[in-house]
Amino acid sequence: MLCGDVMLSLVFKSRTSDSVGAIAKVMRDERLGFIPILDESGHPVGVITDRDLVTRVLASELPPSTPVGKVMTPGPLLTCTADEDVHELEKRMAQQRRSRAIVVDRMGACIGIISLSDVAQFEDPDDAGRLMRELTRRESAMISRP
Repeated sequence: MLCGDVMLSLVFKSRTSDSVGAIAKVMRDERLGFIPILDESGHPVGVITDRDLVTRVLASELPPSTPVGKVMTPGPLLTCTADEDVHELEKRMAQQRRSRAIVVDRMGACIGIISLSDVAQFEDPDDAGRLMRELTRRESAMISRP
């Protein structure tokens, strides 16, 4: 199966100059937790997540007018092409402990997104479970247990 078979092609995108307030409203209204940030050529230069908004904007008491480029998570980004095998992407997702990848065309422009939930819908349940364990290993390692 190819990445193009499972990617979401309707992607909300942002520019580094867009305000975090506007991005937050899009994320709320569209129920999104992740938006790619693109340069003028449509190439991904970073991402903004709901977690970024909380930890970098709210916690720092930045105004809603703050440009997203000041608080985004910059590269290196996990990317793939539509003709890449999903299993190869899964390996890289697990290695890099990333739950989302940006799908780019041959020129490097963003054409879609693949999330762990997209992969899980098309994947064998055992394989999806293994990927989930790999991705969540970082969170469980950060939690101290009594």
